[in-house]
Amino acid sequence: MATALASQLAQIRNSSTNPLDLKAQKRAHSRSLLFEPAVAATQDFDSLYHICYEGFQELCRLDSKFAGFADNVFSEQSKHEDRTQMTAAQNERLDEVLEEFLLLVGGKLLLKPALKAVEWLVRRFRVHQSNTSCLLFAFLPFHTTPIFPTMLSLIPGNISPTLRFLHPYVQSLANPPRHAIVHAASINRPFFTAMSVYVLKSCRLGLQHPTLVSFWASIATEAVAAMLDQSRSARLEAQKQNQEDIVRFLLPILNDGLSVDNVPDLRAGCYMILTILATKASLDDGVLSVMMEAITSQWSQSSHAGLICLGVLAERKRAAGLPRKAFKAVIALERLDDDLITLGKRYKIDRLALGVALGIVSGLGKARDVSGLRLLRTLMEADIMSGASKSVVVTSVVSQAQTTAPTLNPRFDVAGSLADLLLCLGDSTSVGPIIPSTLEESNPDSGPLKSRLQRLIRSKESTHDQFLEDADVGNANEQMTTETFETLTSQIPTRTAYEMSFLSHSDSYVYGSLVHTFLSIHTSHVDVKRFADLPVLRKSLGMTEPLFLSFFIRVWCGHGPATARTAAVRTAAEYLGEGTLAADVQILLPYILHALADASPSVRRAAADLVLVLAPAYGTMAGKENKGANRPILGQQQIYGQGGETQAVTWLSTKDAARVISDLMFPGLEECILDESHVSLLLADSLNGPKHGKGSITVQKELKKSLRLALFGNICSHVVNTPLYAVKSRLLEMVSRVPKVGGTSRTKLLLPLLSNTMNRGQRDFDRICAEEQLVSSQLLDGMVGIVIPSDREGVQTLKSIIAPLKTLDFPSLKAAAMHRLRIIWTSISPDLQSLLAKALYESAVGDVEAGARGGQDAAAMETLRMLPISTAILKSFIEDLPSMSSMLQDRPHVSKRRRTSHGHSDETGALDESHLASAIRQITLVLELVADVKTEQHPELLGGLFQIVCDLQHSQSHLGTAVGYLQMLAIEGMLAIVKRAEGPTGLQIDHASVRSDILIDCIRTTTDPQVRNSALLLVSALAKVTPELILHSIMPVFTFMGANVLRQDDDFSAYVVKQTMESVIPRLVRSLHTRKDGPLAGVSELLLSFAAAYEHIRSQRRLDLFVSLIDKVGPDDYLFALITILLEKYPSDRSVLQFAIDLIGHYSVETRLQMVEQYLGLILDARKPKPTLSRSLLQLDDVDGAVSNLLPLAPAILANTDLISRAARKIRDGGEAAANIRARFANILEDTFILSELYRTHKTLNVACMQLLDASLRLLPMSELIESLSSLLGRADDNIRLQVLLSFGQRLKDGKVDLNASQAACLAFLPHLASVIEESSDASLKRTAVVCIDRIAELFGKKDVAAIIASARIVAGVECLGASESSLRTISMLCLATMVEVLNDGFISILPFALPKATDSLATSFAEGTEDGALHNAVYSFLGALILYLPWMVTDADLDLVLKLSFESANAEMGQGCDQSRIEALRLVPKRVAATECLAALDRTWTTAVTEGPLAVKEHLEILRITIDRQPKSVIVQQSGALCGLFLRMFDLRRIQLSPLTGESYDMAEIRVVEDAVNETAIAMVYKLNDTTFRPMFSRMLEWTVFPASKKDVKATIHRQTSWYTFLLKLFGTLKSVVTSYAAFVIDDAVEILKDASLDDEDSLFLWRQVILTLQKTFEHDQDDFYQNPSHFAPVSAALLDQLGKAQKVPLLPELIPAITDFAVAADSVTHHKEMNALILKCMRSDRAAVRLAAVQSERALTERLGEEWLALLPEMLPFISEALEDEDEVVERELKRWVAMIERILGSKL
Repeated sequence: MATALASQLAQIRNSSTNPLDLKAQKRAHSRSLLFEPAVAATQDFDSLYHICYEGFQELCRLDSKFAGFADNVFSEQSKHEDRTQMTAAQNERLDEVLEEFLLLVGGKLLLKPALKAVEWLVRRFRVHQSNTSCLLFAFLPFHTTPIFPTMLSLIPGNISPTLRFLHPYVQSLANPPRHAIVHAASINRPFFTAMSVYVLKSCRLGLQHPTLVSFWASIATEAVAAMLDQSRSARLEAQKQNQEDIVRFLLPILNDGLSVDNVPDLRAGCYMILTILATKASLDDGVLSVMMEAITSQWSQSSHAGLICLGVLAERKRAAGLPRKAFKAVIALERLDDDLITLGKRYKIDRLALGVALGIVSGLGKARDVSGLRLLRTLMEADIMSGASKSVVVTSVVSQAQTTAPTLNPRFDVAGSLADLLLCLGDSTSVGPIIPSTLEESNPDSGPLKSRLQRLIRSKESTHDQFLEDADVGNANEQMTTETFETLTSQIPTRTAYEMSFLSHSDSYVYGSLVHTFLSIHTSHVDVKRFADLPVLRKSLGMTEPLFLSFFIRVWCGHGPATARTAAVRTAAEYLGEGTLAADVQILLPYILHALADASPSVRRAAADLVLVLAPAYGTMAGKENKGANRPILGQQQIYGQGGETQAVTWLSTKDAARVISDLMFPGLEECILDESHVSLLLADSLNGPKHGKGSITVQKELKKSLRLALFGNICSHVVNTPLYAVKSRLLEMVSRVPKVGGTSRTKLLLPLLSNTMNRGQRDFDRICAEEQLVSSQLLDGMVGIVIPSDREGVQTLKSIIAPLKTLDFPSLKAAAMHRLRIIWTSISPDLQSLLAKALYESAVGDVEAGARGGQDAAAMETLRMLPISTAILKSFIEDLPSMSSMLQDRPHVSKRRRTSHGHSDETGALDESHLASAIRQITLVLELVADVKTEQHPELLGGLFQIVCDLQHSQSHLGTAVGYLQMLAIEGMLAIVKRAEGPTGLQIDHASVRSDILIDCIRTTTDPQVRNSALLLVSALAKVTPELILHSIMPVFTFMGANVLRQDDDFSAYVVKQTMESVIPRLVRSLHTRKDGPLAGVSELLLSFAAAYEHIRSQRRLDLFVSLIDKVGPDDYLFALITILLEKYPSDRSVLQFAIDLIGHYSVETRLQMVEQYLGLILDARKPKPTLSRSLLQLDDVDGAVSNLLPLAPAILANTDLISRAARKIRDGGEAAANIRARFANILEDTFILSELYRTHKTLNVACMQLLDASLRLLPMSELIESLSSLLGRADDNIRLQVLLSFGQRLKDGKVDLNASQAACLAFLPHLASVIEESSDASLKRTAVVCIDRIAELFGKKDVAAIIASARIVAGVECLGASESSLRTISMLCLATMVEVLNDGFISILPFALPKATDSLATSFAEGTEDGALHNAVYSFLGALILYLPWMVTDADLDLVLKLSFESANAEMGQGCDQSRIEALRLVPKRVAATECLAALDRTWTTAVTEGPLAVKEHLEILRITIDRQPKSVIVQQSGALCGLFLRMFDLRRIQLSPLTGESYDMAEIRVVEDAVNETAIAMVYKLNDTTFRPMFSRMLEWTVFPASKKDVKATIHRQTSWYTFLLKLFGTLKSVVTSYAAFVIDDAVEILKDASLDDEDSLFLWRQVILTLQKTFEHDQDDFYQNPSHFAPVSAALLDQLGKAQKVPLLPELIPAITDFAVAADSVTHHKEMNALILKCMRSDRAAVRLAAVQSERALTERLGEEWLALLPEMLPFISEALEDEDEVVERELKRWVAMIERILGSKL
């Protein structure tokens, strides 16, 4: 319970907000998206609100949707809102607002303003705590960006399980990879659901952005694919269940997604998921049907993606067809046929097309609406369905036709329409071959249906092409029975009441039944003849009224089967060929032309036969007419009804009709039969006449002009008045090649057709086209194509079509008219172009009174943009634009304001919103039109565009974000014009039209960076073309650039800045040079603008930008000014100093030196009582502060290695450049001296002056520098002399000295340095001189030994080495060390007075109160060099002194550095000094080392170890005596330190450390000795142990024996069996020690343990049966086992029992084992329990180690075991039982 309670309390504590916990409040307040925690913790809500509100305002300018949040989360009141003090309801409402804002801002999170706004939500409303999921989902699409880990740092640790996958990335603050998010979505369904809900919510509210939707779609698609992969199982039932679970999980989400309108990306994402489900899962048809209905349930208009998805689902269905709801949605789509055909070329949509086709067929029986058959025919003829699918459709059509009752009304005759469809499809090359076999299989049993399809059924026996070309097909079919014909004609009336022509515009009551019957019987020639004789057709009156012929005309011009059309033409031909024509049948001419252009060759052949019939008949009539016999024209009064259509027809004379037939039609019949397009060419060539017919492919007789005009009028009149739109369409295509005949244009003749079509309306026109199966767009294109550019009335008609009239509801006609305009535009006269453009403009703009929703025509706008509009039209558009200012206040028109406006105006007055919206729309359209054309070709627009910008500037506060876009369009247009003027085009800019004040004001006030950039580019261009108009007001531009443009981070802004600088700055600087007060003040203002933006410019662009700036203003004149301004403005930013160095590094040596000279001159000018130059660049309130800030740059510039190397190269090359550099150097040096004098007492600035002096001296080559040093050293100022030598020494130290050129000069300079040492009293100056001598000796010492020796005497003398100043002695010792290395034997003369001073200095360096580590190390450097190069000069006394001092130094504990220096020097002693001398010295100094302490002993032993390791064996053997004596002294260390024990004695730990080192060294020696040498040494050491110096001193004996056995333990443990035989020397001594050991004190006990351990090592490594020898075994066994009796005194068993065990193993003899066992068993009967326990433990250890070998003695043990089992001591009894158990385990039986 306690734990549970603590857990609950912890949860409450974590979730609560305690206002009294100030640390927690501060920690929470420091969580920030933009600022570091330390900075965020210091911010209050007022300052934070100001920062974040700026970002919010920028967001509002980007998107007006943000403005709604200004009243809540970004209001002033929000600064005081604390959600911890709000109620639950208030927090809930706040959460809704915050989440809505996050949804809206999500698409802009990579923008700085958006992050500022979100920062307010984080800091004020804690969205990262209260709205964690929403915040994470807003940022999740940007999970790869750097801002995402920053956002994760805000997330609390108790993240919800839904987002648990982000936990490792929250801890590491890393970007989660994409695959992690996909994996989480695939296994964590709550996360998938939450992400989907967030996205769907954003889409429903209209707040989505493309990045979010595409991110969700891709993640969800991959996750669903992963889910389906994970659902796979070896058991099909389990896999199916898993997949069904996934579908049930996803379908609600997908339904919600598909229900959202106007988010195509979301629907596409849902389609992708559905496609994945369908392809990767095994779904039932029911599920697939549900998915199809979900796709189509909410769509208002389809996309290709939706149809593709439907196609995929349809392919996966087992049963053909679409669900009813899905079919209704699909069939309702516009242009479904085009979409399916387009998709069918790239995707497999066979099953989808099949489903649509079957749906159309199945719906015919219920609705009896045959309008869908056109789509069905299109689908069947298109290559998108397989042959099997087409067969299924044909079967369904036949079945539907058989089950549907017939009717006489053709509009509702489903069966007849289906039969006609099959007949039409039979003519198709793609479907025709499939139909016969399918019909045979379906076997239609209906009589009428079977008779109508008989031709298709019979075609299985002959090829399709042969049947089509069979002109006599009608005569071959005579299987129609009389009964069938009578059945079809029984319901047809015998006469008509009022009908005179079937081409009348009024509806016919009998035509439907007649044509139905004709289509049923047309394949039988006999029945066709019987049909023609029907009374209702009044064949007998065929030459007096057009009823009979008009029926067959209408049939062959219809969309029936080709065979029916052929039969109709042949029937008319037979009728006309039966006798002499009683009337003029010229009514047939346009319809014969239509038939000659038919797609079917059989129809064209029949039409040719009709012409052949008419030709001789008309020849006869024409002959008679010439004689005066006139024939009436058939149908002249009633062909198109009783209305005006018939009277409007223009008729030909009989003679002209005969000429048309004989001269136009007859000659080209064969070509017409072969090519359907030939008749069009034939007619066009004939009507156009010989002038236009050159090069024509047709050959016919030339028609007279009068005949051509009459024929043209006749055909055009029929086009206008015929009710058959198929005829209109085809004849329009023919006459479209004829613009005019004579003075009559086709527009004049055909314009009534266009007018009639306008009056008909869109719906009626579409109905007609659907009935006649025409493509409405093609027909309308033909109708508006009648208008030619030269016909004003026709063009005016086009204008009336495109004009914004509300009465004309015909968008298709309007689109066709606009398309026609685009074709003929360039040929239209300018005045008509202006009218048309104005009409288009008015249509595109819409109704002014309606405001923003004024019915704008997008097509008109697009047409305007595509037309090549002239300058005059564009200019008129601009001039007619409404004045924005006049809408805001009472102002004159824009044309008058051009003469009167001069800047800003007050924007007051009432605002008419509708007119304002219309004005914005008009300005936008005009500016977009200007942008679409090449504005540079229209320079006259410049003034108007400037005025538009001016007008927009005055009204920008009312226009909001729109003004930026409009200003940018206008400025871009002006920029193109001005750029053209820059080139060699001769274009002159009208200065009166340029308004520089407007541009400057635009740059100053605009908040749109694109507008600002474009305006700057325009300013740049104008500065090149008309600088006099720009330069006088240009300076504010650079101020605004520094505040805005230079701070932008995009490439285009950088380009703008570059162009502005290149164009404006050079001209501006030239103009400033003409000012009386000089250019510096003006240029400094320019430079200050750029310097102000320094910290905001991206670091990658900063250097290039300022280099470009300096290049433009002139580096020789103003580089120093820019550097001064930068350092003055950013005094605490150290990066500015480095930037200045990098900037200066881009220029030449001369420029850099000149810049430094100018720079120092500026500093000196600031010190003057009346400064001049510095007043323009510096704040002179604190001159010293300014100098402190500026001065460090000069030495940094001069110290640049690139500058130094280049200057040296130029000086070497000589010439004018070298002289210039020397002059600059002299000036800089003189200024440096002046500054150092001025700031002699100012510590910081004096140091800076010395640094400047040093840097200046580095400029000259060494040889020239040395020449200058003599004069410089002659100055009285020691600071300058010191700095000169420091600089010289540093130059020598750098290692970049030209040795050959500098050698002589440096060696010659040594006497000057010696003079400085001897004459100066300044220790620092002396020290620096010694450093220079040291470096010269190192570099050039071997070149002039005498000079170096002379210098060495000075250094080793009293002025240096004998000086009292420690640092001087230190550097002198180092210098002498260098000279030892350089001089070698040459240094011998210096050694007698140098070495004593060195040892004195060493002793002083570690003496108490005078410790000096540097001097200590310097002395050892000297001693090391001496030992290394002159070891023979080191005497024994010197060596002893050095060692003794070293041991004293070790004891002084100078530090690790001093220890390392000393050890390195001492390590040279055994390497360079002979072994004999070295060992003797070590022996002589051992006592000193011991006295100084363990550290000294350690270094002593290290020297000894190195000596032993480096010397060969022969030398070690020779020195064995000396070594033996030395080691005996070392072994005696314990005795010396502990007998007696004093306050100076080592502690036990130190003794053991020293003994370990001694033993390690001794073992190293033993390795190099042979047995012959070592045995005597061993005996000597043993004797030293056995016969101590004082036998009465027992402690001394114990300590010496302890040291000895410690060594023996190391020896036997290291060399092992190699030295086992040496045990014979120590057995007796060891036995004696064991027997006599009192064990009463720690020393005796430690000795006893060392003896036991030593013996154990000999037992362990006995490989030569040493202890099996009775002489060795007996004494050891007795002594060793007797130790069991001492168990009562001390706990000896940890060492003793292992030794006994190892001894038994080494003895390895039954006899020996018995002896040992007997002694142990004897102890088991001891009176003392501890002894008995030790004996039992020994037996158990022996039993465990030896096993059955030891248990061979069990019979002897049993009595003792039995007794011990009853031991009175429980511990003994318990141990015995453990032993017995072990025995039983080994033997495997009970005792």
